[in-house]
Amino acid sequence: MIFDPPHSDRRHISNFELAGLASLRSLQRISSFRRAARGGVILKTLVILALTAIVFGGGAYFTYRLFIEPTQILKNESAFGSPTPPPDMTIPEYERCLQLKNDHQWQDARAAYEHFLETYPASTKLDAAKDDLGEINVIIYFSGGPAPDKDGYVIKPGDTLARIERKLKAPGDVIMRSNNISDPRRLRVGDTLYVSHPDFTLVIDRKTQIVTLYNHARFFKQYHPTGWTAPPLKGNPPPAAGKVLEVASFRNGQRVAFGSRDFDQSSHRVQIAPPGYTLYTDPAQGGEKAGAGIALSASDMDELSALLTKGVQVTIR
Repeated sequence: MIFDPPHSDRRHISNFELAGLASLRSLQRISSFRRAARGGVILKTLVILALTAIVFGGGAYFTYRLFIEPTQILKNESAFGSPTPPPDMTIPEYERCLQLKNDHQWQDARAAYEHFLETYPASTKLDAAKDDLGEINVIIYFSGGPAPDKDGYVIKPGDTLARIERKLKAPGDVIMRSNNISDPRRLRVGDTLYVSHPDFTLVIDRKTQIVTLYNHARFFKQYHPTGWTAPPLKGNPPPAAGKVLEVASFRNGQRVAFGSRDFDQSSHRVQIAPPGYTLYTDPAQGGEKAGAGIALSASDMDELSALLTKGVQVTIR
């Protein structure tokens, strides 16, 4: 026998079931909200941890790069020595120039060295090349022989040194020194004199403490002082223009003239304006005592006293 409840009972059970279903759904939503909330907390925690790692990790990275890594590199260099610099590829070219110089091929050597200075300004041999070229330029200048930059003059009857000076427009002492003549009374008719017509300028570099001579704006020779009492360099002042006021020679405190008996034993002084930059023979090498200025070796001052004349332009930088 099948029990068939009345219609009122069926309605009552249906409402009850509906209420249960609603409660179940509410519980499910609450559970979902709780799980979402827990998920949000976890996500926030992960984001915070990630940001913390980025900030502190980045700081640690830069701290390592800025402070720790350089210190470690220095320690490694101290332990194993500095890395070997790459070889200077200009050395073979310098040696080729030097070979020409050692073979006394003066003109070819000068051309080779000038090319070297223009082509390889960063060479480790630059300073040595300048010293070599300066030596060659002086040899050619005072050689007394023909050269592309020299004029020749044949001595004629009745010529005197003063007359030759006027004809060649060159100082007498330059004519004599350039032709290895010590006594102007020994000029002989028919001999050929070779004279350069230089345009010298002098540069005094206070930073490097080097004196450089240029001829027609081209490097001629650099000189390394043996003493420096010139005004010190302060800051980065602009170059100052000056000039040679006088070239004088002294022996035992007395002036001596070129060609005189005491000239070969004399010391020299090149007075320059502005004051404080006078060039003079080092007293330790027989020079006269001087005030503030620049001391050079006796051989260097012998050269400069023959090369420089009154009025030569000077740049002090």
